[in-house]
Amino acid sequence: QAARVLISRSSPAPWPGPLPLRHMAGTALESLAEAIRSSGVIAQGSSGVALCSGGADSAALAAGLARVLGPDAVLALHLNYGLRPDSDQDEAACGELCERLGLELLVERPRLGEGNVQAEAREARYAAAEALRRQRGLDWVATGHTRTDLAETILYRLATSPGRRALLGLRLRRGVVVRPLLALDRERVRALVTEAGLPFRDDPTNADPLYARNRIRNEVL
Repeated sequence: QAARVLISRSSPAPWPGPLPLRHMAGTALESLAEAIRSSGVIAQGSSGVALCSGGADSAALAAGLARVLGPDAVLALHLNYGLRPDSDQDEAACGELCERLGLELLVERPRLGEGNVQAEAREARYAAAEALRRQRGLDWVATGHTRTDLAETILYRLATSPGRRALLGLRLRRGVVVRPLLALDRERVRALVTEAGLPFRDDPTNADPLYARNRIRNEVL
């Protein structure tokens, strides 16, 4: 059973709310919004779930979606697996981000098994997002995958199971799951989030060479 915590909005500020109104911040947010519009997978007037990890990519996703659709159309979901001593700091970063953006944030704390942790966490994340989408009658589930994630996925699949599937990489849309930031690389996304003054934190396990994807990210690319 997964523990669930609902963080509701109390009198959310009008968009862009308490975000800095500097020209530089506005330009950065509009760049994120334009990338999402150009992706063609987010229809005006639609609504959905934005997966929020606490990192820069998901901060960019949440801010860009709120800019395009308005905060009422975006429900943020964070899964706190409790696998690290600092896991609660990721949750806190999501809470601060959503408070600034005027987004409703739902936090779930699933219990993972003893198998492949990364695979189980991914399955739990998408299962929770889909259940929430159906419960609220929303249109899509959005992830913060970037062009860099696309390159990592292709290389990883070529190394583990060469074939045509590897070249498919990450699709812009797969069922109700959409990836509206695939046109931007990770460095560009991080720069825009920093420029806009959005809160985020880095997951220290991304530097752990134990995981093959991390070796691709930090050594191959």
